[in-house]
Amino acid sequence: MSTFFRRRHLAWVLIALALPVQAAPSERIVWNVETAEHLINRAGFGARPAEIQEAVALGRPEFVEQLLAGERFVEEPFYARLRTKRYLGNVGSDEMSEEEKLALRRKMREADNEQLDDFVQWWLERMLAGRDPLRERMTLFWHGFFTSSHLDVRNSHEMILQNQFLRKNALGDFGVLLHGIARDPAMLEYLDNGTNKKGSPNENFARELLELFTLGEGNYTEQDVKEATRAFTGWTDSNGRFRFRRGQHDRGKKKFLGVKGRLNGDDVIDILLAQESCARHLAGRLLVYFEGQEPKEGRLEDYAAFLLETDYDLTGFLRKLFSDPAFFRPDARGTRIASPVDYLVGTSRRLGIEPPTAFLMAAAATLGEKLFFPPNVKGWEGGRTWITTSSLMQRGSYAGLLLGRYRASDLIDYDPTTDPMLAMGEGESGAGAMMDARGMVDMRQVKQLSRMKWRPRIRLVGLVAQDGAETDGEIVELLLDQLLAVPVEIDTRRGLIEFLSEERAALGLEAQGLIEQPFQAEALLRRLAHLVLSLPEAQLH
Repeated sequence: MSTFFRRRHLAWVLIALALPVQAAPSERIVWNVETAEHLINRAGFGARPAEIQEAVALGRPEFVEQLLAGERFVEEPFYARLRTKRYLGNVGSDEMSEEEKLALRRKMREADNEQLDDFVQWWLERMLAGRDPLRERMTLFWHGFFTSSHLDVRNSHEMILQNQFLRKNALGDFGVLLHGIARDPAMLEYLDNGTNKKGSPNENFARELLELFTLGEGNYTEQDVKEATRAFTGWTDSNGRFRFRRGQHDRGKKKFLGVKGRLNGDDVIDILLAQESCARHLAGRLLVYFEGQEPKEGRLEDYAAFLLETDYDLTGFLRKLFSDPAFFRPDARGTRIASPVDYLVGTSRRLGIEPPTAFLMAAAATLGEKLFFPPNVKGWEGGRTWITTSSLMQRGSYAGLLLGRYRASDLIDYDPTTDPMLAMGEGESGAGAMMDARGMVDMRQVKQLSRMKWRPRIRLVGLVAQDGAETDGEIVELLLDQLLAVPVEIDTRRGLIEFLSEERAALGLEAQGLIEQPFQAEALLRRLAHLVLSLPEAQLH
């Protein structure tokens, strides 16, 4: 084992993930392999080499328009539209025993969960395929912006309808999204607006509308929350559809953000959209999401003003962003920490494989991003919260599965301290710093994955042969270019070359004749790729 990797310590990981200070952008965009890959990674889910070359050849303006146009028609799957909560409330006939009722409820819950799992896998298939990457990227953004959890809603039909609504309007008008989400059955269930009635208000929806969806903290008063709550009384859902109950609505005069009148929910939303703080809040969330760091004040003001001037045109906002030299500046590339979905889907795309979406779904959930189950009303915090000592090791474990180094069932008895490829050495910065994979991976998920008889169809030997790489340095450079979105430090590159050289020599393989012994060479190249995908740089895009 190379001495370089024996000296590695988790503290170095945290240093490597530190975000750089923003530098002044150049006044023009140099469109090349690096900037094209940056745009594809941020606007989609992992850049394949062929896609990068096509984007460069097409030119940036044309490629941006291609991203914004996407597919003309999204073929969504058909679902039975189970309405379990309503159905279960009507099946308890006197003729059924308590045991029969419990069995029926259990069966309906299982069917409901299966339906949602099926839809999540369809969504992941679209991310992997990359036919409409920006739409799916924005759908994922709105999924974490307008959060609802199946744990509380407990109706997959309503959750699926919400996701379809977000996808349809992902690149459209924020006003349409805001008015629509206020009528969304899953959202109304999640934030308890069904119990918001005249004389018995429930502030949950109105509060989150102001704090999370529009103005942000500090830009409204408690009285504004109370008045907005009154405006949304009677807004509820029934059987998966929005319903306005007139008898429960407070029709009295209200004063919200200085505007007086007999305001209803739509009036409140229109008032919110006219606020500069609303445009600032949304512009800031979008810029941080796409760039991974807080924007400078002047830049935030510029994008907020654009939203107000264009009535919150999201396509125009993204066109402006993807034409902004500041978006492409060198210190903005590779500074965004990949979410579990980004890491798993992006790695799969760079490897050119299509793993079972059930695997991606379960692995992402284990890593902390269980789609349709956000941790709280604020959604996933993202950024550095994605990386912990535990999750970093888990990512390495799942990278090994994607590379076919072992099966999911192997994780049950897998001990990373015995793996010479991942061992960090002895002492405080050695094996003791490694977390046992058995303590990090949800065994229920592993057992589910272990039933999958999938093995990746990867041939790294063929990649090396096609590229013509012969020396250890050339092979390392090829895999770094293929698998990572960001460059690595010179010492890291040297350490990888040292690893490959030592392992190749131990196997008796000649450097320039590596591909002549494909079986041993493939195993070695996969170990090298596994190490690359376990680097801190692999967590960035």
